[in-house]
Amino acid sequence: MGVEKNIVAIELGSSSVRAMIGKKRPDGSLQVLGFEKESTPDSIRKGVVYNIDKTIQTIATVIKRIEERQKVYVHKVYVGVTGQSLRTVGNTVCRQLDTKVAISEDIIDGLKDDNRLQPYAGSEILDVVTQEYRVGTHMTTEPVGIMSDRIEGCFKNIIARKTLCENLRHCLEGAKLEKADFFISPLLLSGYLLTDPEKRSGCALVDFGAETTTVAIYEKNILRHLAVIPLGGNNITADIASILHIEQEEAEMLKRTHGSAYTDEAGSEESQTIHISIDRNIEEKQLLGIIEARQQEILSNVWEQVKNYSNRLLSGIVFTGGAANIHNLEKAFIQYHHFDKVKTRMMPATTEFTTSLKLDPQTNTLATLVAMLRRGEEECTSERPAEPGLFDPTKEEPIFTGLPSFGTGEGVVKDPKVEEAQTVPTAEEEEEEKVVEKKGPSRFSRVGKWFKDLASDLVEEK
Repeated sequence: MGVEKNIVAIELGSSSVRAMIGKKRPDGSLQVLGFEKESTPDSIRKGVVYNIDKTIQTIATVIKRIEERQKVYVHKVYVGVTGQSLRTVGNTVCRQLDTKVAISEDIIDGLKDDNRLQPYAGSEILDVVTQEYRVGTHMTTEPVGIMSDRIEGCFKNIIARKTLCENLRHCLEGAKLEKADFFISPLLLSGYLLTDPEKRSGCALVDFGAETTTVAIYEKNILRHLAVIPLGGNNITADIASILHIEQEEAEMLKRTHGSAYTDEAGSEESQTIHISIDRNIEEKQLLGIIEARQQEILSNVWEQVKNYSNRLLSGIVFTGGAANIHNLEKAFIQYHHFDKVKTRMMPATTEFTTSLKLDPQTNTLATLVAMLRRGEEECTSERPAEPGLFDPTKEEPIFTGLPSFGTGEGVVKDPKVEEAQTVPTAEEEEEEKVVEKKGPSRFSRVGKWFKDLASDLVEEK
C-alpha cells in the first residue's frame, strides 16, 4: 500500500524563482500545500541562469519560506528546464543490413545509440523523441518484426546549451539541495494541459512567458517541433515604459488594466484619457498602439513556427502562460494570420489547493509547477539532520573544558600548556619554601589553597 509523499518543485523563470510543495496521495491525487515566489532581477534572463550567486540566494530564500510555513525540511527538489536555447533538431540514422532479417529490438537500440552520438557544437542532447522508422519503402512507428535489409530511424533531438543544466546543478549545490530530476518544462506542460485526442489530431501549445514564448507542436501523439522565441510579456512592458517615460511598475500596471492585443478601429469609440500621475494623462489610443505593435511581432513569430503544420492542426492552437491573460489575444491572432482554431486554456480545476493557500487555481502561471508535482515520485522532505559542532544533550560534557586544572580528580581537564610549564624546583626555591612553612601560609597561598579545595569538592560532587 502506498504512502503520501511531499513533492517540491522549483521553476526558474525570467522574472522570478517560484517554489511549490504538494502532498501526493497513493491514489495519485494531489493537494497543493504551499507556494513561494521571489523576484530575480538580472539573475535569470530568458530562462537562463546568468548570476549563479544571486540565484542560489533566491532559491534558498523560497525554500526556507516553504520549510518555515510547512514545518518540514526540504532536501530534494524537481526542477523545470527551459530557456532560449531549448529546441528540437531533426536527425536521421540509417543502417544497411547484409541480408533481409526481422528487425529486432537490438537493431532499434543501435539506431538510438548512434543518434545520441550526434554532435552539436556548444549544446547537448537533453532528450530524444522518436518520430518514425522507414523500413524498406514503408513508414511505421513499430518496426520490430518487419523483414527488411535496410532501416532508417527519424528522431527529434531536444537540445540546449551545455551551460543550461550545468548552471542549474551549481545553483542546487550552492543551495544545499539534491536534484530529484530535471523536467523539460514545455513537454511537461503539454502533457498536463493538452488531451490525448488533441495531441493525436494535431495541436500546438503556445506558452506566453515574461521573456520567452514557447511553441510545442504535436501530431499523432508525438512531439513534432519545439522552439523558444526570445520575446514575451516583459517586452511589451519595456516598450510602454520607454515610450511613455515611466517606471516599469507603472507600465506593467497600465498593461494589465488597459492593455489589449487587438482593437477594431472601425468600431472603436472616441479614445479615453488615462490618468498616470498627478500632473500627467495619456490617450488610451496611444497606449494601445504601443501594446498592439509589440504583440503583433510576438504573434508573427509564433505563426512562423506553426504555419508549416497549420493544415495538420485539427485541434488548433492553445494559448497559455501569464502573458496570455491580455485581452483579445485570440482575436488578434485570427485577424493577423486568418487561423481561427485558437483558444486560451487555464489550469485544469482538478488540482486541490489547501484552504490556507490564497491562490487563484485558474491562473495560467502555476500550471508548470503543478505538472511537476504530479509527475514527481520521490519524497522531497525529511527530518532536519543534526549540524556538526552543536551541543548534543545526550553526551556527557567535561567540566572546566579548556581551563587550567585546579586538581587531579576524574573529569577535570588539564591544560597541557600549564603542565609543560611545571619544572623541578631549584635549591634556592626549596629554601624559600622552608622559610614560608616556618612563617605560616601567606595570604596568597591561603587563597590558592581555597581554589584547590573548591575544585576538589566539585569533582567529588560529580
